[in-house]
This record gives sequence, structure tokens and C-alpha cells, in this order.
Amino acid sequence: MKPIVYLFGTLPSGFASYPRDYTRDFLEAFLKKSKNVVQVAVLRKDNLLYYGYVRKFHNGKFFGVCVCMDRIYKDMARMFNVMDDIYAEMVKRGDLLKIMPQSMNVAWAVNDFAAESVSINEYGKKIVDGLDASEANTLALPPVDFSISINDCMELSLERQQEEIVDAIKRYSSLYIVKTNAEIERVTGFFITIRKKDDEIKKLKDIIHNLNREITGREKTIDDVSRRLTKAKTRQRNTVLVGVLGAIILVFGFIIWNKVLFPSEVTHYETGEFVYYGPLKDSKPNGTGVAIYPHDDKDGRKYYIGNFVNGERQDTAAILFYQDGDYYYGAMKNDQWDKGILYMNSDNSHFTGEFKNNEPYDGIWYDHEERYKLISGEKSY
Repeated sequence: MKPIVYLFGTLPSGFASYPRDYTRDFLEAFLKKSKNVVQVAVLRKDNLLYYGYVRKFHNGKFFGVCVCMDRIYKDMARMFNVMDDIYAEMVKRGDLLKIMPQSMNVAWAVNDFAAESVSINEYGKKIVDGLDASEANTLALPPVDFSISINDCMELSLERQQEEIVDAIKRYSSLYIVKTNAEIERVTGFFITIRKKDDEIKKLKDIIHNLNREITGREKTIDDVSRRLTKAKTRQRNTVLVGVLGAIILVFGFIIWNKVLFPSEVTHYETGEFVYYGPLKDSKPNGTGVAIYPHDDKDGRKYYIGNFVNGERQDTAAILFYQDGDYYYGAMKNDQWDKGILYMNSDNSHFTGEFKNNEPYDGIWYDHEERYKLISGEKSY
């Protein structure tokens, strides 16, 4: 028979298994008898063998994968490796398992398996393909050995000889195989990457904090600069303030590029429309990130710094730079300009107000003219 794969464990809502059938009580038995961080329990029921890979989380909850077949699988080391790889892939993808940012521990990312049935079936196929339960890798299951009680069980280390483990599977109805090293190199690598990223983010925050202190007491944040720009008509200082704003954003973008967006498979993503660096959800940009557009972008965009929601640009204070030097700063709604400031590099004018279809709609245009020059601190007309 073709192996059947079950996913089970103690989710935040309690014990659950997928697919749901008569095996629930049987799968729960794997968890009740689990004593180690990771192990494979081999339980026999009639003419079927259930190989249950069980991994214990830090909070006492369990993650489990069960493979049911009617033959003895000979290479238990290979089974551990296949299960460990699936566990690591789930952690990386974040659809079923996730890494808790504060504690750096693995936990469930779902409350119910039904919502992730497609992913679970995909993982099941990878397990079956990885194990390759052909006759070359398996043995026929002999009749039950009635000289040994069905209540007797045996515990072996994975380091024991393969022949010894196979012999125990033939004789005992309950067998527990323990793996000494519970760490998985790929998962440990995820932890290290996240720690490095957290350290870089902390450094970035410190740099931004120091930069804000250096600007002025009234211009500590970009929002302060924006408020100053709205008074440009009476104070005639727009050109200077726009220049300061542009410098701040360029420095901010440079810091993000070099300090946060280090080359990483976790953050780099090509959407087709732009190259994206930042968090993902359901394979779409979701959270604060950076979008870098190609040089031949049809709208002339260069890059965007701000928040994404389900793949769309939505933010209260985002920056969108264009290749000709123009830029927009303000709110983004439904992937379009909403309310903010549009600076025109061609004539140093700017518009502040509301926008419709990415065009100024309701607000004030400001034109800038030269008042005088400063030469060595002296005014020159």
C-alpha cells in the first residue's frame, strides 16, 4: 500500500490531527508516551505499522508527523532526516510553524489544520517521496510475535545498528527510537539570522535617533519637516526645507539598504513589478519594506519606502521617489497617493493637499523664487 501521512500535535486550541479519521486516539498515544525532545515511535496495529515522529516544543506542546504503511521501513536514520527537513521547511515558510521573535523558540502558527490543507498535502507528498518506501527500502511485515506482550515496549537509540532496530520492529508492538542530537542545523541558522537582523534593526534605530537629535529640536522627525513645509507660503523657506527632507530620506534609505536589507533569502523577493525587501504574508509584501523599480518602469518610479498591506502600498507616511527627481511624501491608500506633499524637481515647486488618481486634487501649489544669495555669510542681491 502507498504510505499514508498524518499531521498531528497539541495546537493552541488542543490536540488535532489531519486527516481526521479513526486514528485520533492512536495518534494521541504517541504524545502521551513521548519523553524526549525528539523521537520516532513505531506502533503496530494488526497488519499496519505507524511511524510517529514527535518533537516537543519549549512550552510542552508537541508537533508530530505519522507515516502509516504495511511494511517495515529499514533506514530509520533516513526517516529522521526526512522528518527533520520537513520540520525545518515548515519553520522557514511560517505557514504551520513559526519562530517567536522574543523567545526565539518554535511554536504553532495555526489553530486548526483545515485552513492549511493544501500545504499539509504538499508536505505529505514530500515525505512520501523522500522516504521512497519501495521494496528496496522496506521488508515484509511478519506475523505478530505472541511471545511478547502487546503492552511491552522497547526503547533504542538511533545510533544502534540498523539490523537491531529492524529486528525490534518485527518483535515489539511498541518501539521508541531516540535521537541524541535534537538540534537541526537549518532551524538554528534561522535563529542566528533573526538575531542578526534584530541587532541591525537596533543599530538602525540608534542611528535614526542620533540623526534626529542633530537636525534641530523642532525638526526631530520627518513629520516635523512636513509641518514646516505647510507654512512655506508665509516663511519662504520651502527650498531649504525640501532639501533637508530629501537629505533625510536619502540617508534613511541608505541606512535601510545597508543595515537592514543585507542579502538574505528571508527578505529578498521579486514580485515581477519590482524587487521587494521586507516581510511577506501569503507570498505578498506585508509590512514595512522597500520596493525598487526597474529603470524602464512605465510610471518612472525609482523606489518606495513604506508599509504594504496584502501586496498594496498603504501607509500614513510613505516616500515614493521618481527617476526624474520628483518625489511624493504622505499617505498611500489603495496603492495610490492620498494626502501629502508632491515635490517637483523641474522647477522646485511643490503641492500639498489631497490627491485623486495620483494627481493633485484639493490643496495649494507653492512656487519658489530666489530671494538673495549668501556669499561668505553676506547677502548679495
